[in-house]
Amino acid sequence: MLIGALSVTGCTKHEDKVHESWVTPPAGPVIDDTTLAANIRSALRADPSVKNMDVKIEAHNGEVMLGGMVDNQTQMDRVIMLAWMAEGIKKVDNKMSLKSAGAAVKD
Repeated sequence: MLIGALSVTGCTKHEDKVHESWVTPPAGPVIDDTTLAANIRSALRADPSVKNMDVKIEAHNGEVMLGGMVDNQTQMDRVIMLAWMAEGIKKVDNKMSLKSAGAAVKD
């Protein structure tokens, strides 16, 4: 009996589930893929810990794929963080590899 009463009075519309203070954030500027990739490359060149890394950047509809080899996990994390910080980014797909991991496979 109690379960039935709760289900009848429960939220039924999407608007009922959202707090009244919620507002849809304004749309940010649309950044084209060429500019997005260039902004990430500039950020990487400006950062002393990753400026000499050979990172490949492909952008499509605000989604970025990072490729190439880095020396260590710290550098990989830094590249990913800088990519996420770029204006207009929607997704970062990490396809980078650690150089030490590649050396271990060859042995």
